[in-house]
Amino acid sequence: MIGLEAIVFSFFFIWLGFGFVVVAGLSYFGVFENGVAQLATAVSIGLVLVFALRKWSMSMINKTQDNTEEKIHQSGIGIIDNGMIKMGGTYWKSDDDLSVYKDGDKVEVIDIVDNKAKLAKKD
Repeated sequence: MIGLEAIVFSFFFIWLGFGFVVVAGLSYFGVFENGVAQLATAVSIGLVLVFALRKWSMSMINKTQDNTEEKIHQSGIGIIDNGMIKMGGTYWKSDDDLSVYKDGDKVEVIDIVDNKAKLAKKD
């Protein structure tokens, strides 16, 4: 039943399967004398687990994952170096015209988009 849960994803079979595993462990120590008691106890344990944990299980699988990439470099002051902008130890290309700057000039970077620095407008 636990293996069937991997195909179905209903979070019903897994808890019934755990009920059977618990009863199997108890049967190993001789707690039960007949199969009807084993089945009744396993299904009872499974149903209690279903009602108690199904909502929690479904909420765990329905959580959306935030795959947004954290931007380490967002803005700051960069230095022009060989036609690129050096900011925070990283060299960035830019779509802006860097020919108006000379090496060593400081520029204000407003954002990094698609691995390119966006500069603030020069007055």
